[in-house]
Amino acid sequence: MNGPKRIAVIAGDGIGKEVIPQAVNALRATGAPVEFREFDWGADRFLKDGTTIPEDGFAMLAREFDAVLVGALGDPRVPSNIHAKEILLGMRFKMDLFANVRPVKLLDEALCPLKGVRPEDVEFTIVRENTEGLYCDVGGVFKQGTPDEVAVQEDVNTRKGVERVIRYAFEYARRRGRKSVLMTDKANVMTYAHGLWQRVFREVGAEFPDIEKQHIYVDAL
Repeated sequence: MNGPKRIAVIAGDGIGKEVIPQAVNALRATGAPVEFREFDWGADRFLKDGTTIPEDGFAMLAREFDAVLVGALGDPRVPSNIHAKEILLGMRFKMDLFANVRPVKLLDEALCPLKGVRPEDVEFTIVRENTEGLYCDVGGVFKQGTPDEVAVQEDVNTRKGVERVIRYAFEYARRRGRKSVLMTDKANVMTYAHGLWQRVFREVGAEFPDIEKQHIYVDAL
């Protein structure tokens, strides 16, 4: 018989240290068979001993835990925010967490700023690519600190990365009985990068005839 699910808890910095303990309390209140283990990875630890991620940290998370509950990261005491970068982006890249999945559900009409909207009217999921694009940190600065300074930040999109997250979105929709997948982008400006997204969306979407395919530019969305 399978044992309880194991969740690693990284509260992080600032409000993360307030929010995450309450999230843990809420999970415990459900009575679900879950075990928690807390890690002190964050600004306090970094300022104390210079540690961002312990050796073998990411491999340990992948090996020993079913999920990771992470709070906000970032602290003005660490101007470079190197700890936040190495923890958050390191987790994405080294554990290959390519799909950022954000369910949206209206729990109560009083919580919605839109008039006349009921809980049954609002339920969708945002799926975003999590390891490419601007997260690759490709670029540089030339003549920094002068009036002629130039900053370049590259947006990286691979066929593999684009296809797997689009396929994930369609499979997610099918598993949950959803009838539509909508892709939003800025292909009207980012013609090369988001042109790739549009082509792959059409190709992968053809494999899911039971799901409606929609597209809208992010400006209109």
